[in-house]
Amino acid sequence: MSNPLTPIVCCLDDRYARPLCVLMESLNATGAHSDVQVLVLHDELAAASRERVRWHADRLSVNIAFHQVVPSAAGPVSGWVSAAVYLRLAIGDTLGYRGRVLYLDVDTLVLADLRPLLLASLEGAAIGAVRDPQNPVIGAGIALPGWAELGLPAGRDYFNSGVMLLDLPACERQEVFSRARGFLADHPEQARLWDQDALNVAVDDQWCRLDRRWNTFALSPLAAQPTYRHDDAEPYAPLAMLLADEPDASILHFAGPAKPWREGYPPGRPGDLYRQFLRAVEEAESDGR
Repeated sequence: MSNPLTPIVCCLDDRYARPLCVLMESLNATGAHSDVQVLVLHDELAAASRERVRWHADRLSVNIAFHQVVPSAAGPVSGWVSAAVYLRLAIGDTLGYRGRVLYLDVDTLVLADLRPLLLASLEGAAIGAVRDPQNPVIGAGIALPGWAELGLPAGRDYFNSGVMLLDLPACERQEVFSRARGFLADHPEQARLWDQDALNVAVDDQWCRLDRRWNTFALSPLAAQPTYRHDDAEPYAPLAMLLADEPDASILHFAGPAKPWREGYPPGRPGDLYRQFLRAVEEAESDGR
């Protein structure tokens, strides 16, 4: 990768230390080595977790640094989500409002060269992101359940915060993180999708739309289950289109409660691909740690 000044930022707690190692394994498979800089934001990550992540980073020649964060905002958490999701709102204060960073959720795999994304123009926006496939617009899906009383327009595009290209000076000028924290403080009951809801309110639709390949949801295993529903999102993000995106994904995102490193993940190519990288991590640990 030719631009080491565009770091990758991940936020995590101890539960997601191993998935971060898998993410780095996928980065390595694209041919990215010493040019990759990964900044880990955490709140009291255990020493064993830091050691594991650092060991894999050294093995893969990934430049890594840890930044402990004192969370300045928190909202509701539920299910598979912990308070670590709100560490995203501390990226600017922790790293300084200089340059650009690429934020990645650790339940992603990088499957292609990131340089086109790192060099993409944000057209003056603070955030570049991809429209959420399951909550593509306000009023379709579970995001921001009180959108009407909040005065938000139905049908406005809604982005997924699992992959974000952030222009940090623009974030500061537009007060993106402080406005998101303010939303959580004033309307915690409206944060159905945590900091993602808050960020969508904060940017007020002024965000750059990135190509879907940069945040492609692994939907095929889930959509094959009889309980899966896509009805609200279908008019805006047809399921057939989303499923057709998977083979060409540059970043594959295992969003939602079903995770491919856990027992019972539905069968299919996305899970098989994830477990391929997971096995490489486990075998390296077995051989070398």
